[in-house]
Amino acid sequence: MKLLNISTALALVALAIIATSCATRFRAFHNTDNTALVVQSFDGQTCQMLQPKTSAKGNIDQVLTEAAALAQHQTAVVILEDYTEEEIGDQFRDRGTPWVVGLRRLGYQHIVFLKGLGVANPEGLITIVQYY
Repeated sequence: MKLLNISTALALVALAIIATSCATRFRAFHNTDNTALVVQSFDGQTCQMLQPKTSAKGNIDQVLTEAAALAQHQTAVVILEDYTEEEIGDQFRDRGTPWVVGLRRLGYQHIVFLKGLGVANPEGLITIVQYY
Protein backbone atom coordinates (compact mmCIF):
# COMPACT_ATOMS: atom_id res chain seq x y z
CA MET A 1 0.00 0.00 0.00
CA LYS A 2 2.79 2.41 0.93
CA LEU A 3 4.59 1.58 -2.36
CA LEU A 4 1.42 2.43 -4.27
CA ASN A 5 1.16 5.82 -2.54
CA ILE A 6 4.79 6.62 -3.32
CA SER A 7 4.36 5.56 -6.95
CA THR A 8 1.22 7.67 -7.27
CA ALA A 9 2.94 10.69 -5.72
CA LEU A 10 5.94 10.33 -8.03
CA ALA A 11 3.65 10.00 -11.05
CA LEU A 12 1.79 13.18 -10.06
CA VAL A 13 5.06 15.07 -9.57
CA ALA A 14 6.30 13.91 -12.97
CA LEU A 15 3.02 14.94 -14.56
CA ALA A 16 3.23 18.39 -12.94
CA ILE A 17 6.80 18.87 -14.19
CA ILE A 18 5.87 17.83 -17.72
CA ALA A 19 2.78 20.07 -17.74
CA THR A 20 4.77 23.02 -16.42
CA SER A 21 7.59 22.60 -18.93
CA CYS A 22 5.10 22.43 -21.81
CA ALA A 23 3.20 25.45 -20.54
CA THR A 24 6.30 27.63 -20.23
CA ARG A 25 7.85 26.51 -23.50
CA PHE A 26 5.53 28.59 -25.66
CA ARG A 27 4.93 31.85 -23.83
CA ALA A 28 3.23 34.83 -25.37
CA PHE A 29 5.51 37.86 -25.23
CA HIS A 30 4.45 40.89 -23.22
CA ASN A 31 6.76 43.87 -23.52
CA THR A 32 7.56 45.46 -20.18
CA ASP A 33 10.33 47.74 -21.54
CA ASN A 34 8.87 50.60 -23.56
CA THR A 35 12.39 51.63 -24.63
CA ALA A 36 13.21 48.24 -26.16
CA LEU A 37 14.82 47.95 -29.56
CA VAL A 38 12.46 45.92 -31.78
CA VAL A 39 13.72 44.43 -35.04
CA GLN A 40 11.86 42.34 -37.60
CA SER A 41 14.08 39.78 -39.33
CA PHE A 42 12.53 38.59 -42.59
CA ASP A 43 15.21 36.02 -43.41
CA GLY A 44 18.91 35.47 -42.75
CA GLN A 45 19.84 38.80 -44.32
CA THR A 46 16.92 41.22 -44.62
CA CYS A 47 15.62 43.02 -41.55
CA GLN A 48 14.10 46.27 -40.38
CA MET A 49 14.13 48.26 -37.15
CA LEU A 50 10.58 48.84 -35.88
CA GLN A 51 11.20 50.61 -32.56
CA PRO A 52 12.23 53.08 -31.22
CA LYS A 53 12.18 54.33 -34.79
CA THR A 54 11.34 52.66 -38.07
CA SER A 55 14.15 52.12 -40.54
CA ALA A 56 14.24 51.02 -44.15
CA LYS A 57 14.75 47.34 -44.83
CA GLY A 58 18.42 46.47 -44.91
CA ASN A 59 20.90 43.88 -43.75
CA ILE A 60 21.85 43.02 -40.18
CA ASP A 61 24.96 45.21 -40.21
CA GLN A 62 22.97 48.26 -41.34
CA VAL A 63 20.35 47.80 -38.63
CA LEU A 64 22.99 47.19 -35.95
CA THR A 65 24.81 50.36 -37.06
CA GLU A 66 21.56 52.33 -36.66
CA ALA A 67 20.96 50.70 -33.28
CA ALA A 68 24.46 51.72 -32.14
CA ALA A 69 23.54 55.36 -32.73
CA LEU A 70 20.51 55.12 -30.42
CA ALA A 71 20.52 55.89 -26.72
CA GLN A 72 21.56 52.80 -24.79
CA HIS A 73 18.74 50.43 -23.89
CA GLN A 74 18.62 47.18 -21.96
CA THR A 75 16.22 45.08 -24.06
CA ALA A 76 16.29 44.01 -27.71
CA VAL A 77 13.46 42.07 -29.33
CA VAL A 78 14.05 40.23 -32.62
CA ILE A 79 10.99 38.96 -34.49
CA LEU A 80 12.00 36.04 -36.71
CA GLU A 81 9.61 35.86 -39.66
CA ASP A 82 9.23 32.56 -41.53
CA TYR A 83 10.71 30.70 -38.57
CA THR A 84 9.60 27.07 -38.79
CA GLU A 85 11.56 25.11 -36.17
CA GLU A 86 9.62 23.47 -33.36
CA GLU A 87 12.81 23.10 -31.31
CA ILE A 88 15.86 25.35 -31.39
CA GLY A 89 18.24 23.99 -34.01
CA ASP A 90 20.13 24.91 -37.17
CA GLN A 91 17.65 27.53 -38.34
CA PHE A 92 17.86 29.40 -35.06
CA ARG A 93 21.64 29.04 -34.93
CA ASP A 94 22.00 30.47 -38.44
CA ARG A 95 19.58 33.36 -37.92
CA GLY A 96 19.97 34.08 -34.21
CA THR A 97 23.73 33.96 -33.72
CA PRO A 98 24.53 37.15 -35.67
CA TRP A 99 21.87 38.99 -33.66
CA VAL A 100 23.10 37.74 -30.30
CA VAL A 101 26.71 38.61 -31.10
CA GLY A 102 25.87 42.03 -32.55
CA LEU A 103 23.39 43.04 -29.84
CA ARG A 104 25.68 41.89 -27.02
CA ARG A 105 28.48 43.91 -28.60
CA LEU A 106 26.18 46.96 -28.43
CA GLY A 107 25.55 46.31 -24.73
CA TYR A 108 22.05 44.83 -24.77
CA GLN A 109 21.61 42.68 -21.67
CA HIS A 110 18.19 41.17 -22.41
CA ILE A 111 17.60 39.73 -25.90
CA VAL A 112 14.28 38.12 -26.81
CA PHE A 113 13.57 36.14 -29.98
CA LEU A 114 9.96 35.82 -31.10
CA LYS A 115 8.27 33.74 -33.77
CA GLY A 116 6.88 36.20 -36.31
CA LEU A 117 3.40 36.19 -37.76
CA GLY A 118 3.86 38.96 -40.32
CA VAL A 119 2.96 41.74 -37.89
CA ALA A 120 5.13 44.62 -36.74
CA ASN A 121 3.93 44.50 -33.12
CA PRO A 122 5.73 41.99 -30.85
CA GLU A 123 2.95 41.91 -28.25
CA GLY A 124 1.50 38.42 -27.92
CA LEU A 125 3.94 36.70 -30.28
CA ILE A 126 5.39 33.37 -29.18
CA THR A 127 8.74 33.56 -27.40
CA ILE A 128 11.37 31.29 -28.93
CA VAL A 129 14.14 32.05 -26.43
CA GLN A 130 15.35 34.80 -24.10
CA TYR A 131 18.90 35.69 -23.15
CA TYR A 132 19.62 37.63 -19.95
